[in-house]
Amino acid sequence: MARTAIVTGGGSGLGREISLGLAHAGYGIVVVDRDESAAHACASSIGEHGLSAQALRADVRVPEDVTGIVAAAQRLGGPHVLVNNAGGWTPQRQYPQAEAAEWAATINLNLIAPMLLSQHVLGPMREQGGGAIINIASSGGIGFEPYGSPEYGAAKAGLIRFTASLAGLASSHGVRMMCVAPDWIGLSRAHAQWERMSAPERSASRPLIPPADVVAVILELLRTGSGGTVVEMWGGDQPIVHSP
Repeated sequence: MARTAIVTGGGSGLGREISLGLAHAGYGIVVVDRDESAAHACASSIGEHGLSAQALRADVRVPEDVTGIVAAAQRLGGPHVLVNNAGGWTPQRQYPQAEAAEWAATINLNLIAPMLLSQHVLGPMREQGGGAIINIASSGGIGFEPYGSPEYGAAKAGLIRFTASLAGLASSHGVRMMCVAPDWIGLSRAHAQWERMSAPERSASRPLIPPADVVAVILELLRTGSGGTVVEMWGGDQPIVHSP
């Protein structure tokens, strides 16, 4: 039976690229997304290549949905890999203009939900011989300069520290938890924004990171990475690997 990977936010954007990349690497994919049509479109695209994928509409912030995600992977013989990719900024306005419920929902999505889903897969992963968890953080969680979404930056910083704190899961559960923290990724929305920038603004910005480069780092971590590893990715530079 093929190894099974869960990819949250897997229907579009970077999540879709990760889903496709893992499928081509031999994993059966549980494509998890709140947008059911996007999840099905991604799963169908994977299936067109003769690969295995199941679409699942779920909200990673809802405990009952988290239980369903794990159950779906178990029916496929897993989970062997979890990629905590789902995330995003607070819609329309950020802290401190956003209401408490709005910015708290962003922290929930970017930090609490990955913690919850990771906790739920640990037992099943240990039972089937171990596994790996990849947390997708952001360069927004690194550094000391001002940042446009404080709650998003704080959550991603927390996700990085959460990962490094749990290097010991490799010994206690046979599960390697690792993290990728990319800068601006060259997805369609980023390319559109890049085109709207002036020449001076572009020259002052790092180049966009090709999504394939992020997928390649994830695959390399799954092959050789050690628990607690955090990889920073900055456009135009080689990845910076922090290992315990």
